[in-house]
Amino acid sequence: MNRMNHELYTLVAELLPPLAGLRLIGLTTDTAGLLVELTATAPSAPCPLCATASTQVHSRYQRQLADLPWGTRPVRLQLLVRKFFCRNPSCSRRIFTERLPDLVPAYARKTKRLSAALQAVGLSLGGRAGAHVASRLQLFTSPTTLLRLARTAAVPTSSAPTAVGIDDWAWRRGRRYGTILVNLADHRVIDLLPDRSADSVAHWLARHPSITVVCRDRSDLYAEGIRRGAPQAVQVVDRFHLVQNVREALESVLINQRPLLPVAAEQTAQALAPEGDTAPSIGMYRGKRNSPQTWRERLEAESQRRNAPRVAAYEAVHALQKEGTPVAAIARVVGISRQTVYTYLRQERPPGPKRPQFRFSDQVLTPYIPYLLRRWRQGCTDSAQLWREIRARGYTHSARTVSRFITQLRRAGLAGRPPEQQASPFTRPQGPSARAVAFVIVRRAAKRTVEEQTYLDQLCALSPTVDLANTLTQAFLALVRERRGDQLDGWMADTQRSGIEALARFAGGLLSDLAAVRAGLTLEWSNGVTEGHNHRLKLIKRQAYGRAGFDFLRQRVLQAT
Repeated sequence: MNRMNHELYTLVAELLPPLAGLRLIGLTTDTAGLLVELTATAPSAPCPLCATASTQVHSRYQRQLADLPWGTRPVRLQLLVRKFFCRNPSCSRRIFTERLPDLVPAYARKTKRLSAALQAVGLSLGGRAGAHVASRLQLFTSPTTLLRLARTAAVPTSSAPTAVGIDDWAWRRGRRYGTILVNLADHRVIDLLPDRSADSVAHWLARHPSITVVCRDRSDLYAEGIRRGAPQAVQVVDRFHLVQNVREALESVLINQRPLLPVAAEQTAQALAPEGDTAPSIGMYRGKRNSPQTWRERLEAESQRRNAPRVAAYEAVHALQKEGTPVAAIARVVGISRQTVYTYLRQERPPGPKRPQFRFSDQVLTPYIPYLLRRWRQGCTDSAQLWREIRARGYTHSARTVSRFITQLRRAGLAGRPPEQQASPFTRPQGPSARAVAFVIVRRAAKRTVEEQTYLDQLCALSPTVDLANTLTQAFLALVRERRGDQLDGWMADTQRSGIEALARFAGGLLSDLAAVRAGLTLEWSNGVTEGHNHRLKLIKRQAYGRAGFDFLRQRVLQAT
């Protein structure tokens, strides 16, 4: 019996917090869970003020503490502790309660290990979501308690950083921004700043003199803050932002070549069409209601109507610019942003209407699309007949889905094209957008689809300007990917002599930040890890549901790394 009691005591002791100076005296169960009775056994206790040890007991009292649950049963600790007389005549405290720092802090009602568990939940999930998950784990608490515990967590410290990445993050996009700083050596967030200003960045960098490399985007604000706060540091422009800037310049070039984009798409569709394949003629459709030409005319008229305000704004911008009106004044008069004013001034012709891109997204019909196209090419255009045929082949869904697919074939004029071309904007009559073509040009050739590469070849053959812009862009991308910063000057000279205004303007803009750009094209550092932490910061910020401010957000971001 004694052996069983000893084994039971040992098993229970393993489930309890550290029992140094404590003795288990009872274990009972009730409707509220498990009640574990403990008593303090240390022969003396030090005074919390003067640290003088005392052995003279004044009295005893009970404390009830919440502890981690055992399985699905909540656990309460009933702790019998003592009060002692302080024997130091010069101490202001005459009576004190013994402390049990390994088990529970002074005045606390939760054990240290329970508080640590709740703190981890609060840092990971926030208040409301954390309280919901904690209740599932039998850790009953409130959102406010979780937030309070999370705020009291110790901020992790890191060694003196030498290379950091800096980027902005949005409190509210377009209105209020903060700053995130990441140690590029160990990929950990070092700090968050509540604003985006050169003064705050300079002040933070001045307190970290060990920094020798700062990786950033092309922001003049951060460049100024780094020059003032860390003049000894090498500034490195992130390569991703350089690629993004050259893509934006390409988009401006392609906007001025917009009339050629649908022509290249038509030639691409012809080049990729199977030999002998032809689209059915328009004459097979009867009636004005179902005429593809009538449908296209209505669509074109609606697009022109929606685009008319943009054309009017474009013409007003150019008219005011010829009168010598400043850009800020033009923006106020026309009612658009300054960035839009700059965009319109760079364009040689008004913005064109946005054309819808049709997608056949009926997944239930996907296995039967090849059969439907084959029957369509054979002259069967009755959607009800086609529905009956594929139903005999196992199709179990409605005829409306088939009818919608056939209608889209008629409207888009895609009857004679294979299914893989139907979802590609590079083979549709309206052609892709300038933005989509710019993305194709900056994409690695090995990652382009057949449609994209064929389209690019057709467009370059149609336009010598696009061909030259593509050549210059590929040369710049080679500098970025192979980090050949020593050849940047030659590329800039070739670009400025090319006569392509948008690319020449991009090359001229590099001169104002040439040292940092060349460092970005030479050194190994990049801001990719900073962008990743910035993305995660957005998730953490949204999880707070607006319940906590900057201090809680900073705490969670720093603890999560």
